[in-house]
Amino acid sequence: MKKEVVIILALLFVFSASVLAQTISGENGSTASKSISENAEEFIREFIEKTGVAKQEEVQSINEINQSSLPKDIEIKNVDENRVGIFEVNYIDNNESKKVFIVTYSTLQLPTKELSMKNIQYLNFGYSKTSKESSYIETSTGVSLSDEKGYVMLRPGSITGISTSLDIDGKGKVNIKVYKNGEDTGFSNTISSLDKKKIDYDLQSENIINYLPGDVISVYVEKSGNAKWGNVITIVETTS
Repeated sequence: MKKEVVIILALLFVFSASVLAQTISGENGSTASKSISENAEEFIREFIEKTGVAKQEEVQSINEINQSSLPKDIEIKNVDENRVGIFEVNYIDNNESKKVFIVTYSTLQLPTKELSMKNIQYLNFGYSKTSKESSYIETSTGVSLSDEKGYVMLRPGSITGISTSLDIDGKGKVNIKVYKNGEDTGFSNTISSLDKKKIDYDLQSENIINYLPGDVISVYVEKSGNAKWGNVITIVETTS
C-alpha cells in the first residue's frame, strides 16, 4: 500500500519540541500500549487540530506508544526515555482511517518564568476652551483641577505615560505637566506652535514617579511665549 509521511516541528508551551509523522493506516497492527490522561488527550487533540491534521471530532482514539516497540517510521537515539512521549492518534479523513504518531520531548533545563499581572489605568483630562495663561485643566467630566483637586489614587503605583493633543496658535509652546499633590513631577509633554502635528506622548518605566493611596494626580499646562492653547485631550497612564 502507498504510504505518505509528513514531518512537522513545533515549539509548544508544555513540550519543548514535537515531531509529527503521519502514515495512512493499514499497516499491520498497532503499537499502542496504554491510554493517557485527560489533560494529555486534550492537549494532543488541540495540537492535531491546530496543525491542520484533523479536526478534534475526527479523532477516534489516542494511545501512548511503548517505546520498546517503536513504529518503523520513527527512530529516536540518545534521548532520555523519561523525557520522551510517543502517542498514536487514530482519526478519519474523507472516510479513510489514518493514524498519526506524535513524538514529544520535554526537558528540565527549560527556564521557568513567573508571570506578573499589571493593573494599567488611564486618567482622562481635557480642556474645551482656549486660554493665553498657564493653568490646570479639567477632568474628563469637566471639573476644574487644582493643587488639591484631581484623581485620588486607590493603591500604590507609578506614573508611566502621558499623551496630549491640542490646538495652539501664536508663537510659543506649552508644557503639559503631571502634578502629584500640587507639585510638578517633572514628567510632561511639550508641544510647540511650530510643530506640524500638535501632539506629543512620553513613556517611562515604573518606579520613577511613584504614588501612594490618597495621592492626588492632576495636569497643569504651562505656557511660554505668545501661544494661545485649547481643545486639550490628555491621558495619563498609571501602572500598579
